[in-house]
Amino acid sequence: PAAFDAAGMRSSKLSPALFGVALLLSASVLINYVDRGTLAIAAPLLKEDLHLSPSQLGVLLSAFFWTYAFCQILSGWLVDRFDVNRLLALGVLLWSFATLGTGLTRGFAMLLAARLLLGIGESVAYPSYNKIIAKHFNAEHRGRANGLISAGWAGGPALGTLVGGLPVAHIGWRWFFVVLG
Repeated sequence: PAAFDAAGMRSSKLSPALFGVALLLSASVLINYVDRGTLAIAAPLLKEDLHLSPSQLGVLLSAFFWTYAFCQILSGWLVDRFDVNRLLALGVLLWSFATLGTGLTRGFAMLLAARLLLGIGESVAYPSYNKIIAKHFNAEHRGRANGLISAGWAGGPALGTLVGGLPVAHIGWRWFFVVLG
């Protein structure tokens, strides 16, 4: 329902509760984009440590998108049929587990599995964000909510690449993924 001000005019203010929801969605997508870009940050150390060939590294850097692209369609179907809040929470749990698992890998196959799992977990994000916005935000507030989400996806790679190199250099790539997960 629309909010009205003291004069009975339709208010264009976003309620504090919905602003909080939009901020949480923005933080979620920021983490989402930090997670997906971290492999590129750690690639030089990871390649050396796991004795990966350039072609194996190329497979790993693209593997996330194989499951992510396909599972976007499946995730859209799921959020239309099941509780979007639970599905988003499950997706966050899955992508966090995949990120943590990346730090525990011992070879190419395990790392590939972690990247594929990351794509599956993160695929639920955008269908969920869109469902939540459509369900809870009035039409005049959807632009602001989507703007906050866009700030999150733009800020994620910027923050991840700017700040990510420091922990990789100081604690190593394995601990970097474990802490981030």
